[in-house]
Order: sequence, then C-alpha cells, then structure tokens
Amino acid sequence: MKVQNVMESYITNRTNALYDEFAETKNSFLTCSCENCRLDTICYVLNRIHPKYVVSGRGMTYASLALNGQIMADIDAMIMDGMRIVNSTKRPYHAKRKIDNHMENVPAFNFPVFMGAVYDGHTFEPLAGVAVELTADGKLVPMEDASWENPTLTYKPARGSFTFKPASMPAEKEGEIKNFPFTITIRAENYQPLIYSFTIPVTSSVEDTPFISLKLQDSYMFSVDEINSME
Repeated sequence: MKVQNVMESYITNRTNALYDEFAETKNSFLTCSCENCRLDTICYVLNRIHPKYVVSGRGMTYASLALNGQIMADIDAMIMDGMRIVNSTKRPYHAKRKIDNHMENVPAFNFPVFMGAVYDGHTFEPLAGVAVELTADGKLVPMEDASWENPTLTYKPARGSFTFKPASMPAEKEGEIKNFPFTITIRAENYQPLIYSFTIPVTSSVEDTPFISLKLQDSYMFSVDEINSME
C-alpha cells in the first residue's frame, strides 16, 4: 500500500476540468491550455495548500469527508488565480534559466522555500485574505517561477499559511557563503500591519539543491479596534 496526497489528486482533476471548460468558452481569457500550463497551475495551488496524506485505497472516502463545499469553492478560486498568472507568463523562460545554469555550471545561491502562517491574535484562528510580501533592500524579491507569487495571499484551505521561493542569485564561485537579509510585511483589512526581518546564510552551488524549507515565525495580527480599546 502507498501513501498519497488527496489534495494533489483533487486539485489535478479539478484544474484539468476548469481548463477544459474555459478552453471551450468563447471570449475566454485563456490563450493556452497545454499540459505545461496545466502543470504550472497545479503547482501554483499545491504550493499554497496543506497536503492531506492517506493510505491508498482509503483516499476517496477521506476526500469526501475532508473537502466540504466552502473548501472546494476556495480551491476553485485559487485555481483561477493560477490560470490567469500562468496564462500571462511565458513558460520557456522558466526552463531556460535552469537549463542554462546547469549546462554552464554557473554557481548560484539557491534559496529554500520560506513558509509562514498568519493568525488572529485574539482568537488564534488562521486568517485568510491576508496580503504578504517579501522584500530585500526595499524591493520585492523575484520568485523562482510563475507558480509562486510576491506579494501573495493567504487562503482558507491553507489555514493562513503562505510560501515564497526566491529566485536563485548568481555567485562568484562555488562554496561561497553569504548572508541574505529579508523583510516580511503583512497587511489585512481592519488589522494592524506586521513587519519583521530575518537573515539567512546561503552557500553557493553549481547544482540544483534538493527541496528544503525554512519555517518562519508564526505571525499574530490584532484588529485596529482591539488595539484602540487598549489605549
């Protein structure tokens, strides 16, 4: 028996269904519905959704219990966001950058996936619809490809979590160690904004690094009304 991610199966099937639907719709915003575009959209959503692992054979039963109407509607909204973003980005640029780096053995700083979550500071419930941006030196940090957004939003199915995958940066040589400072800014309607900074050391390499992640601090937001009542 195998372990499988129920969300991956559901999102893959739902993404393909929406692509098929919009491809047949007149005056649709879609200009391409190829397999690569679909895969980019699936990655876009999966990067923002908590996985749900089950033992194969029980997956369909678990999925029917775990996916209620609101979650499915939220996932549809995320898929639509992903479709629009992927549709506006030329895919060849993603693959070309990675292939060129590999063929030329260009040393680069490859960053981990930054993972964080936002909660209400009073109820401790995860917050959806929160805007989060990652900056360095006062500028938005470029992302690895179109399946990652900056700024990004938190979604209800992802339980207030957000992720960033900064694009690789060129290095002078392999094995070079450099500290990179970043700033997270979090904004939500009727909440006091949050800003915090962190620095990570990264070692340059000529090879693609395996998937690694960096867990950021949990962020707790307080409503403006609640803060005013304390004053």
